[in-house]
This record gives sequence, C-alpha cells and structure tokens, in this order.
Amino acid sequence: MSVVGNSIRDQRQEAAVTDRIDCYPEAEAKYSNFSKDACLAHNCLFDDMADSSVIQCYLRPTYGYLLQQDVQQTATGIRLRLQRNQAIASPFPEPIENILLDVQYYTNDIVRFKLYDADNPRYEVPISLTASSGRAPSPLYEFIYSTDNTRDNLFSFKIRRRANLTTLFDTSIGGLVLNNQFLQIVTRIQSPHVYGFGENNHETLKHNVTERKIWGIFARDQAINWNMNANHYGTHPFYLVMEQTSNSTQAPSGQMHGVLLLNSNAMDYSFGPEPSLTIRTIGGILDFFVFLGPSTEQVVQQYTWLVGRSFLPPYWGLGFQLSRWDYGNLTHMQMVNKRNRDAGIPLDVQYADIDYMDAEKDFTIDPINYRGLKEFFSQIRTEGMRTVVILDPGTIDDQKYYAPTIEGIKEDVFIKWENGTLMKGTCWPGELFMPDFFTNRTRSWWSRWIKDFHRINLTVDGLWIDMNEPALFNTNDDFAWNWNMTGTNYTLKCPQSKLDDPPYRTKAAFRYDETMNRTGRLSDRTLCMTALQGEIDPGTGTPKYRHYDVHSLYGWSQTKPTLDAIQSATGKRSMVLPRSTFVGSGQWGGHWLGDNEASWFEMKQSLIGMIEFNWFGIPFNGADICGFDKSPTEEMCIRWMQVGAFYPFSRNHNIWKTPDQDPAAWSPSATAIMASALRIRYTLLPYYYTLFYKAHTQGSTVIRPLFHEYPTDKNTLDIFLQFLVGQNIMLAPVTDDGARQVQAYIPSSDWYDYYTGVRMSPEKQFITLDAPLNMIPIFLRGGAIIPTQEPANNTKYSR
Repeated sequence: MSVVGNSIRDQRQEAAVTDRIDCYPEAEAKYSNFSKDACLAHNCLFDDMADSSVIQCYLRPTYGYLLQQDVQQTATGIRLRLQRNQAIASPFPEPIENILLDVQYYTNDIVRFKLYDADNPRYEVPISLTASSGRAPSPLYEFIYSTDNTRDNLFSFKIRRRANLTTLFDTSIGGLVLNNQFLQIVTRIQSPHVYGFGENNHETLKHNVTERKIWGIFARDQAINWNMNANHYGTHPFYLVMEQTSNSTQAPSGQMHGVLLLNSNAMDYSFGPEPSLTIRTIGGILDFFVFLGPSTEQVVQQYTWLVGRSFLPPYWGLGFQLSRWDYGNLTHMQMVNKRNRDAGIPLDVQYADIDYMDAEKDFTIDPINYRGLKEFFSQIRTEGMRTVVILDPGTIDDQKYYAPTIEGIKEDVFIKWENGTLMKGTCWPGELFMPDFFTNRTRSWWSRWIKDFHRINLTVDGLWIDMNEPALFNTNDDFAWNWNMTGTNYTLKCPQSKLDDPPYRTKAAFRYDETMNRTGRLSDRTLCMTALQGEIDPGTGTPKYRHYDVHSLYGWSQTKPTLDAIQSATGKRSMVLPRSTFVGSGQWGGHWLGDNEASWFEMKQSLIGMIEFNWFGIPFNGADICGFDKSPTEEMCIRWMQVGAFYPFSRNHNIWKTPDQDPAAWSPSATAIMASALRIRYTLLPYYYTLFYKAHTQGSTVIRPLFHEYPTDKNTLDIFLQFLVGQNIMLAPVTDDGARQVQAYIPSSDWYDYYTGVRMSPEKQFITLDAPLNMIPIFLRGGAIIPTQEPANNTKYSR
C-alpha cells in the first residue's frame, strides 16, 4: 500500500451547491425548531434563496481538521495526528480537538481506518472480529492524504484500488465533524449504484442517490409496515458500491467494494447529488473497514470472514414452517396442523407464539388453553416434525411467585439505573425487568431456565426470540396501550438527560415527532439510555456500558447464549430466530423480516430484505408469508406462498384477531397450488443445504440478485423482483394482483424453463412470460449440477 501526500489547488473557497454538507439535518422534524436564526446559532451558513432541492443550512466549507505532523509508521499500517480547525466554531457541543487517524493494512483486500479522540478514551463496539495476521504484505489498495490550501489547509484522504486507481472512499468534499455526541463523515461515491444499509424498508434494492432523504439506523420495535423511511429492528451499517467505468456513463465495471462502519450508537445516513454519502452517529468512534472484492460474492465473503460466518441451520430448518399468533387454544393448533398435513402440505415445524404462555410469562404454559401442549409436541415429533416456541427477554415484576425474576434479582441479572436500582418497563405480561446479556451471570441464568424448561415443561427443537431491541410499551407516555389487559398503567419515564435527549437526536428519534405529537426521544419504546450494563469495570466500580452505546447490541447479546442453551438442551444442532440483529449476528441465528402486512407492495419489499440480509451475513431469513398484519386475499396468499416457498427461511405466520391463512385454510384448488410450490422447494432442499454449507464455510450468499453473476450487465443493477438461488436457479415470481404474465430478464447464459426444459431466448432482453395462477416461473442454468431429492411430507422422510 502506498501513502501519498499532496496539496489540492484550484478549488473555490465557497462550497458548490452540490457540495454542501447539511448543517441542520434535523430540520425536517416537526419539533426541530429550525429557522434561519437557529441555523446561524449553529455557526452554519444559510442560503435565503435556496429552494427545496438545495440544502439551505450548510456547514462552513473550512470546517474540519488539519494535519499536525507527518505520517507515522506503525506495526500494522500508519498513523496521522489531526487537530480541529479552531478558526471555525463547532456546530455542536463538545468538539473533539485532537484526533488520531489509524490506517491498518488488515489483509491484502481489507483496509481499516479509525478516527478517534487522541486525548480521551471512548466507547468502542465490543464484538469479536477475525484478527489481522499483521501488516498486509501486498495490499490491493493505496491510502492518499491531502491538504487543501484553498480551505485553510483542511485534511482529507482517499482510498483507491492500486490496479486501476478507482476511488473507493474520498473525504475531499469536507464535512468531517467529531464531537462528543455528533460524529460525521462524508465521502464522495464513485458511482450511483449503491446498495445495503439496514435495517430499513427500502423501496428499491438500489438506493436513489439523487433523493434527499435521511435514513435512521437504531434497533427499534417498529413494524416494517409503518413508514418507508423508518429504522426497524436491526443495525447493519454496511453498504456496497458497484463501480462504474471511467467514462462516467454509469456503465458498471463489474467490480464491487463494500464498506462497514463498526459503530453501535444511533446513526443515520443520507445521499447527496455529487453523489456523496453522509454518515452521522452520536457516540463511539468512526471505525471503518473497506472490502475490495472485487466481485460482490467476494465482498460478502470478506465481510463475513471479518464479522463471522453464518451458522449452519439444521436440515429440518429448511423445511416449511407453520405459525400464527393466537391459535386461541391447543385444539385449534392441532386442527390447523392436521388439516395441512392431511391436505398434502409438506410441513416440518410447528410454532407456538406468545399465547401458549400463562399470561405472557416466559417459561410457563397456559394451564387451560394449552393444557396438553407438551404431549402434542411429543406426538408430532415422533411423526417427523419439529417444534419452536417464542421467548421474550423481559420477566415480570412478580417478586413473590415468579421464580425467574426472584432468582434473577438474587443473581443480579437485570439492567439498572445509575443508582443501582432495577430499571422497570412495561410489555406483554405487564411491569417487567430486562436481563443484561453482557454479563456472564445473566447468560448462565438464561441458559439454566431454557434447559430446565426444555427438560421439565416442554421439549422443543428451536427458539424464536422476539422483542429484543429491547422493546417496551409506551416508554415516556402516560400509560401503556395494553393497560386494560395487564391491570397496570405504569410506564417507564426517562428523565431529561444528554443521553436520552442528545444534541442531535438522529432520524431514529425525530421521525417520531409526527406520530407522537411530541418531541421524539431515543428511549421511546425501549429502555432509558442512561441505563447501565455489563460487568463491573475495575477502574470505575460501575458497569462498563451505557445503554446509549450498546442498545442496538441487545439482540446480538441474547442470540449466542440462546443458541448455546438450546443446543445444550437438545444435544443437537438447533436454530434461533431473533428479531433484532447486529453485525455478526448471523453466526448464531437467522432473522425473520418483521411485522409486515398483507399487501402486494410488501410482498415485493420482502425480496429486498431477503437479499440485503444475505449481504449482512444472515442468509437464513424470510418474511412472514401471506403477511403478518391484515388479511390477504386468496390470490395474494397463493402468489406469496409461491415466492415464500423459495425464501431461505419459509414460514407462514400472522397476527392475532385475523382469520387463519395457513395453506389448508383456503379453497382446495388454492391449497393444491401452494402444496405444489412447496414440493418444488422440498425437491431442491439438497441444493439449498449445499448453499447454506458454503455460506457457513466460505461466506457465500444463498439468495442473490442477478448482478452478482452478471456484474457488467447494466440491466441487472435495478432488478430485485427476479432473483437467483445460488448461481444456478432463477425465479421471476408474480407480485401483482391479477397478473397472469410476468416480465423477466434473461441474462447472457443458457437458461432453461424448469417445467419444460425449453431453452429461454433471446439473451440480455426483457421478455413477457405466461404465469398462470398455478405456477411460478423458474429457470435452471445450463451446465449446472443441481442436487435434488424426492419430496415428502417433511425432511425426515425426504432425506
């Protein structure tokens, strides 16, 4: 890797309109108090003539950092010392005056750079990464730093490929801000073909970089049907860029790179017209990894090598799975299970949602409505089926009778206030405490309860862990929405503090201004950010972490101990399905794509989420087939079952107080169509399992968009309603009401119709295909070897 220093000349002092960096990103919020005076009070520049397409309040172009000394060589790379340009006042409180930039030549195709406080320690994400073996001997990248003498000698840097000098990260646009609770970096993007970031409900697979929109990232119990611009359950600040050729026609070069910001604080991101990308976070440090690929599969393989390869699900986990919230009672669950099996629906897993519990309390069974559940689960297991039940993290504040809480208090497993008292919120069972999975004692307590429940109460094969953002009801509101169900109107109320009410709230909080008709807060729907977590720090005598820093790691911290416990209980490979995920969560669990609704639009959205989570290293994922909320039409459920039969994780699930939507709930003809799609899935399960094995051992994707295999074909860059299973199976599902044809793109390979064996033509064109209600268009790649099996009622009999 080469390090080059030079001075940029011939640049204007005043920022071009397209180069403006937003200095008041909260302006769109209802309670942001944005005005010209507020902008100027931030020490920003204000454009009285700007229209809605232009940033009106923008950062002074000379704000940033200056190089203080020459580059220092380190054992793993280089170090530069920077100082804030003190001639310009900071737009936010508590600026960090001196920073270090460490550049680590991690591997030949991964470079890491960290920007952090030179004088004071700061929180860093406590997850394990694959360590570098030392300074990379032959890096494929180079790091270039510059000072701009037209802008007070501001420092900037670039990372680019050595082979063709393509720029992968470029901070010359300015906008570097590091304050105690506001850290921002801006990079020019080499092409407009940008993908990734999550967990958001994106409208398209490829980002619209010309759209002025801020996206939040912060784990939140927020259904995906709520708002297209919302942040949801997980945190994945990882994006990919398909590079374009040097002639600037936006033609893809076929080379991809990826970028990870390893930061767990609340953050948001937005694009600019350059195009540029702005990332803001409100804590920790800026810790980036750039993955050089150059193929998309190689980017994902490099990423998962770093953060951890995905777990290998048990074979039965690839079978079709049946669930719903509120069967009402065991009799109805048994009836639904039987009618699907009698109808010839291949079925591997039966779920029990929260209604199986006694008053929504973990490690209990409703003694009236679900009496006999243990025996029923034992019976269907002898018939080749498996069982999964839900667990929530919180335990009810019943310190007289409820043993998990009594023992948990004794063993000191719950999250606390600063004064050492237990922090209490409200959720399904009522008032409750949240376990702190950052401590060994909590992990041991959780494991013991899972194993005892499995041994004594209910034998299950896998666990589904919900509400682990962590989720609470109506924090900061006057009463909980379910007060009449629990008999308590208590809610957690977080005192005003710079953690719950930071100088910049991020989109994750200020997007609530409209719906709540009050100032949105980080702690809405969750714990107070001032909560303490982790083992005791010997230096301070207090727990190591603030919830403000580790909030988005809650689901991550719960997933591994849950998998360890259920595998210890069963003595076999198992599966865990968490709702909230973080970087590296795929090592121990999958993910369902959250509380969607029965709509054609959300059927389409599920394909985006399915692909994105493959990039995030969580290939075992899928949406609730036929929609969780609201009720689908029969045709919608047929089409959704057809596409859902090819999700990596295939489960039909829906909300309480809605009609059954399992395959056998429909007309006999509809049920037969759904069974046919599932039989194709079961035929292909050896192929799926092979793909999961490759994901587990090599980091490959299971589901991928077409451009993975055809990276220089510009037509593939926007396609997401058509997808690949591995390299060799292509699907073009129908996702529109009433459609009996579908538009499909045939890329430049020999593709053959799955049903007829006819070769598809012409190549590299969109064609119209017949797609009657009883079939989903499927294609096989010429020359491929695809392992198959004879389908059966479940995987016990088909293997």
